[in-house]
Amino acid sequence: RSVSDYSGNRRVGWLCIAVGISSGLLMGLWSFDGPLTPPAFLGDCGTTARRLLRLGHIAWIGLGILNLLLARELPVSALSGRGKRAASVLMNIGNVALPLTLFAASLWRPLKYTMAPAATCVFIAVVLVAMGARPSAGSGEARR
Repeated sequence: RSVSDYSGNRRVGWLCIAVGISSGLLMGLWSFDGPLTPPAFLGDCGTTARRLLRLGHIAWIGLGILNLLLARELPVSALSGRGKRAASVLMNIGNVALPLTLFAASLWRPLKYTMAPAATCVFIAVVLVAMGARPSAGSGEARR
């Protein structure tokens, strides 16, 4: 399969990077004595809610980049078609769900437990890609 077969991962990755940057721009309006005061429900800089919000913002960007890397790696992966599809789908789910659950948990703390399934999706996708990155028996790398 070619890189274009994973265009969904590329679209999700780039869209999530854009959402991450836009959320950072918004949060920047109340950071460092910005022109706006922070929403009252967030509390001061050290509160858990504020930390989860910042982590969600950076997760959009970081996981988006990881999704772009995955889209480039899967076409050359030694994984089966089913394994590639699983990695692709799980990464897209995790890329969207993990930052959303971080933002949700910043609003209502008990939602922090919803982060585990999303993080697990990302973990499994990355493990699958790592397994597929091993040299195959017929490749030149395996004979070195």
